[in-house]
Amino acid sequence: MVAVLASEHDRSVVSNLCWRYQWEVFFANTCEQARLVSDELNPQIVLMDRDVAGSGWRKAMFSLTSSSSEACIVLVSRVVDDYLWNEVVYHGGYEVVGKPIREDEVAKAVRLAWCYWRSAAKYLAAAKK
Repeated sequence: MVAVLASEHDRSVVSNLCWRYQWEVFFANTCEQARLVSDELNPQIVLMDRDVAGSGWRKAMFSLTSSSSEACIVLVSRVVDDYLWNEVVYHGGYEVVGKPIREDEVAKAVRLAWCYWRSAAKYLAAAKK
């Protein structure tokens, strides 16, 4: 997993969660750094803080989803509503979780995103045969 999070609290929550579930996580400071790391590590999940991406969050999300791993992007945002969720999905993302993040919400979103990523990867592998 790659995480681009502005808040130290959010980073701490994700770090503790990853330690508990033995998930690997790399923290990036910018969306560009997350893209470079994603190209190298091919993560299944990317947590992207909308505040880090600023007004260009849609473009940043598209850039991350178009990497070689086709990661599931979970947007972290102060605003969580149906309109934003639809925007996220339209721009290639998977889910939205609220800020400040809560461990149970992130764990649920990551598990579901990973299952989706795994199913999509199996489907793509079968289609290539």
